[in-house]
Amino acid sequence: MKKCTLFLMAMCACASLSFAQVLKINQMGTDDAMERIFVKEILPGEVIEMATEENFIEFDSDVINMSEIAQTVNLILEVADGYTDGIDISGCWKECLFPWNFRFDPVELPSQGAEVFKIDYNTNGIENSQALVICTFVVEGYDDFVFYVRFGDAQESVTEPVITKNQAYPNPATSVVTIDYALNKSNAQISLYNILGVRVHEQPLDSQEGTATINISDFAPGVYFYTIKVDGKAVETKKLVISR
Repeated sequence: MKKCTLFLMAMCACASLSFAQVLKINQMGTDDAMERIFVKEILPGEVIEMATEENFIEFDSDVINMSEIAQTVNLILEVADGYTDGIDISGCWKECLFPWNFRFDPVELPSQGAEVFKIDYNTNGIENSQALVICTFVVEGYDDFVFYVRFGDAQESVTEPVITKNQAYPNPATSVVTIDYALNKSNAQISLYNILGVRVHEQPLDSQEGTATINISDFAPGVYFYTIKVDGKAVETKKLVISR
């Protein structure tokens, strides 16, 4: 019995460690010699402020696989509504893409391996420009790693909506999926996208806390992503698997 208890405690500790450390993301900067240097570790849910003192600014980071095996990492970038018209944003994750809401091809990271992730922001000379970029890293079997990069004057930034509950079940689902949610603002909705980024379903949320049910019986099996939006702005994205 003692051996069994110790084994279960060790398994739980390993599971907690793997969920917490499957990905580690470090924000990088440059020194006087323009060499990349470590700035800080980014935490899930964190908002990184990037002041636009010049026309062009770059967010630079390293994404590290902390697990003992290779992992396939998916990246979803979304630019929330409310950005300044006329600015340019691009994201680089093995490849550089210029559309503003896009999903990159999966990247295979070996154990302890790293890949550079960057966001380029160009004001095109527009003063007081701003944009919020939602970065969602997805690894099969682990919680999504979501953080935000906000470009603009931090002193004029607007407090973002906060989601305290966002859980879909069953997941994988076959015919119906239920999503428990809780947030601090009203005027919210859920949008469901297929793996190509095409929106296949959208419905309003009736209150700040409750349950949303989606009939998925007509959708093809595969990987989908659902996004909770507030005032038309994407706040949080998670993965949903449909299987039969």
